[in-house]
Amino acid sequence: MVTFLFSRSLSPRATVAADHHPSTRRRRTPPPPHSPQPPPPSFAAAQTTTITTPTDQMVFGQVVIGPPGSGKTTYCNGMSQFLKLIGRKVAVINLDPANDALPYECAANIEDLIKLSDVMLEHSLGPNGGLVYCMDYLEKNIDWLESKLRPLKDHYFLFDFPGQVELFFLHSNAKNVISKLIKKLNLRLTAVHLVDAHLCSDPGKYVSALLLSLTTMLHLELPHINVLSKIDLIESYGKLAFNLEFYTDVEDLSYLQNLLDQDPRSAKYRKLTKELCEVVQDFGLVSFTTLAIQALFQDKESVGNLVKLIDKSNGYIFSGIEGSIVEFSKIAAAPLDWDYYRYPLIIYFVVQFSSSLFAQLEDFRLSSIQ
Repeated sequence: MVTFLFSRSLSPRATVAADHHPSTRRRRTPPPPHSPQPPPPSFAAAQTTTITTPTDQMVFGQVVIGPPGSGKTTYCNGMSQFLKLIGRKVAVINLDPANDALPYECAANIEDLIKLSDVMLEHSLGPNGGLVYCMDYLEKNIDWLESKLRPLKDHYFLFDFPGQVELFFLHSNAKNVISKLIKKLNLRLTAVHLVDAHLCSDPGKYVSALLLSLTTMLHLELPHINVLSKIDLIESYGKLAFNLEFYTDVEDLSYLQNLLDQDPRSAKYRKLTKELCEVVQDFGLVSFTTLAIQALFQDKESVGNLVKLIDKSNGYIFSGIEGSIVEFSKIAAAPLDWDYYRYPLIIYFVVQFSSSLFAQLEDFRLSSIQ
């Protein structure tokens, strides 16, 4: 290639002279016989390039966060049951040192490393400062958590974090813990941010939830899904001013201004609220999906739709798939009903077993009445 470019830079006469120079003839070597050149790669060949995902190295999971009382522990318990029903091996990791009443079985528990009550007693700290101290201690002892999780690399992880919101939009300890685990264990994680649905009944609280969701998304820098939890209880807080899609899609927040002006406490902050709503809309990142995890067996659709969103965001839908780039693009752009096709026999037997069990229980109830 260099010789070709050099000969093109010379004039024709200089090229001929260079070919007949004695020193040139001594250096030239005849080309080897029968040396076919490989054909240039075509675009069609590039389209059919086979890609194999390293499923034995990737580990998928969720980082469950949200304000206190938003239902994080209940979510982890219900989500682990749902994922096990569709055939996944699930490991729940409790990273809340103040959560001593767990409804699920822990694969790893931060209380084995540090307890909030001990920190508050020893260092004379309150609960907020104690949680920050515990996260800082966990970051410095990340090898302990890594040793707990490394034997579970064939599991799907659910990380149950504390409800201290400052940990996820102000301090960097929790973010550093997540980042180190991602690098050490090759994790593919999605942040699931739970917000109590009753905040939609108050315009001021709803704007606060939008700001919290936005700042958390920008701080953690993870694939992120915001969830309105306890959606089955939203009617108990009164009738909403707008339909539910207004609160989930977050499209035009100017309609909230009239509601805020009717409240004498928030009327004087009208300009500030307007500016904050414009910040949320300018970013255009925040939206919500709904969930009723308490009514898991009555409302499987909301849980199933959320699982599909999470699997699409962290790449779980591509695990174990071998195909071309075009096939991967089709999967990424298509709507997802793949979970029920991936485990058809498991779903079939679960449904059949549940129906049979309920029928037997009903027969037993009727016989006991008689």
